[in-house]
Amino acid sequence: MEVKTYLRAVYERGPRGYGRLISAGMRSVPVVNVEGPVTAAAEPREVDIRSRLFYKLLLISGAVGVLGALLTVAFFAVMQSGITFIWERLPQALGLEAGVASAAFIIAFCLLGGLLVGSITRFSRVRPLLLSEELEEFTDCGRLPPRNGMVGMVRGLTGLIFAGSIGPEGPLTGACGSLGTWIADRMKVGRPANAVFTLAGISGMFGSFLGSPFGFAVLTIEVGLEKQKISWKMLLPSIVAASVGYTVFFALTGYVFGGMYQFPAYEGWSLVDLGYAVLLGLAGGAVGLLFIFLLRGLRRLSGRWASRPVTLAILAGLMLGAVGSLFPVLLFSGDAQIQTIIDDSASLGFVTLMVLALLKVFLTTVCLSLGWSGGYIFPSFFIGTAMGLAVHQLLPFIPEIVCIVCVMSGVAVALLKSPIAMAFIILALFDVRLSPVIAIAITAAFLLTYRIELLPPADRPACAEDGAPQTR
Repeated sequence: MEVKTYLRAVYERGPRGYGRLISAGMRSVPVVNVEGPVTAAAEPREVDIRSRLFYKLLLISGAVGVLGALLTVAFFAVMQSGITFIWERLPQALGLEAGVASAAFIIAFCLLGGLLVGSITRFSRVRPLLLSEELEEFTDCGRLPPRNGMVGMVRGLTGLIFAGSIGPEGPLTGACGSLGTWIADRMKVGRPANAVFTLAGISGMFGSFLGSPFGFAVLTIEVGLEKQKISWKMLLPSIVAASVGYTVFFALTGYVFGGMYQFPAYEGWSLVDLGYAVLLGLAGGAVGLLFIFLLRGLRRLSGRWASRPVTLAILAGLMLGAVGSLFPVLLFSGDAQIQTIIDDSASLGFVTLMVLALLKVFLTTVCLSLGWSGGYIFPSFFIGTAMGLAVHQLLPFIPEIVCIVCVMSGVAVALLKSPIAMAFIILALFDVRLSPVIAIAITAAFLLTYRIELLPPADRPACAEDGAPQTR
């Protein structure tokens, strides 16, 4: 039997039975007998992870993960080419050393970026979603509409090229997830298998991007944990997709997550560092709460002009350009700029580092709330690094690397609400000896911010058909 027919027979509701990989509770997964009709007396049997069906599902998940990784490679290639052209080659052709060296150039192209971002929203009629909203939609609906995901990718790519203070993981999540949904739709499989393919696409992206086969699988489970909408049997396909995706991504690019950073050395573990981790994690969590409340306020304010996406996006571009002309290090997602502030921390001093951290909070929330769709993981890393360096300037007896990693962990987990996945991701950046410190900082920040979501439930999108506006 062909794979397509096999999956349809097993997963689609029909007179011969059905299977589920997503369940309202963690129930066993029944599978139909595809060799013959099911009688009333037939007993459903559980899907065994050693069954031929599950092996087929793993193989297809790996293939979808490869496609997610290839889409990620293409995304970064276009993004880097666009940034190089606009911010390096074009300014040089105009007689400038670099685009970020001219305040007028920064403001002009941030405004142009806002015009393009807003126009994409206006003509596509697809509302920008945050990373948390996309994950919520997947958890609730088991799919991401393909057209919406592709529009989000183009809009996010545009914002990133034009120096948006946003991360690439947001548009890539929508794009790679919707790619998995599109493949499932073409194969005409049922909703449970559709969810596996969607998850495989996202996992392939996160596995290649973050260099961890486990990070996104755990994040997905944590997102659906309390709702009990994610079955444990989705974990292995996700890991396979992430592993294969990273292998392909590394073979093509040689990229290693965190490999570009030179963090301060960690001299050695000390028991007192765990005490510092509690306080620093709480400090990072408090900055994360500031981010959340500011984003909520700006979203409510901008909601009054939701019918004018071009105006809102241009306004975001104006604020981005104005602040970026004063502090060019605040432009872009922050991943490349982390090393800059680490190298210059001594000359920057406490006040400047704190100002940079707070302004990054402001710029990222402005971009996200006024239509520049993107992620917030890398901006949160920049915020945590800047604030951690500032704390070390004020309290030099605390090891510099402990300040950085603890505040970064606190900010990130406050926004993402996935402590175990966040620990996987952050640990990939730092010395493994810092793992107890990271765990304590994440726990402290998570307990502080646990009940305060990035967006209130009323603002989260309902399940949307392909191309439909995502609204409640």
